[in-house]
Amino acid sequence: MSNGASLGKMRLLKKLMTPKVSYKPQLSSPNALPKKFSILRGDTVEVINGPCTGERGIVSSVLRKNARLIIEGVNVRSRKLKSNPARGLSAKVQDKAVSVHYSNVNLVCPVMDKPTRISRKYLEDGTKVRVSKLSGAIIPRPLILSERRRPQRTELTEKETKEEDVFEVTYDPERKGIKG
Repeated sequence: MSNGASLGKMRLLKKLMTPKVSYKPQLSSPNALPKKFSILRGDTVEVINGPCTGERGIVSSVLRKNARLIIEGVNVRSRKLKSNPARGLSAKVQDKAVSVHYSNVNLVCPVMDKPTRISRKYLEDGTKVRVSKLSGAIIPRPLILSERRRPQRTELTEKETKEEDVFEVTYDPERKGIKG
């Protein structure tokens, strides 16, 4: 047997012996997505599993189709941006937060300051709230959710109806040429 063939077998054995570590649970079917997301944009969370275990941050966005969260300051990777002389941009390295699967994250209890699971309950007035399983405290909705990401337009375009034309009666049942 030649030296090259044995070297190839050694490489193959080494590759087969190393365990495959995956911190990203794969969604095998669309039914694997959670029905209700307990973690919202603006919540403080702690990573409980994966390479960045124990890190805390605020959720900047929730990717519901992939069941993933982007958390500020957690799972940060460096991205290389190319230069573009036409726009006057130079090449640089930029740090960017990468998504984390929602099952690897727990919400931080506001009372105990520890990661906790969540249950949902109804108050006496009928409002649904999130409750910490650790302390039983009510977890309020983040204030950032009351603001809109895209502000509503205030100016009218030519395709929209003006306010003074909204209640104007334009239908005349006595008009000739209309059947019915």
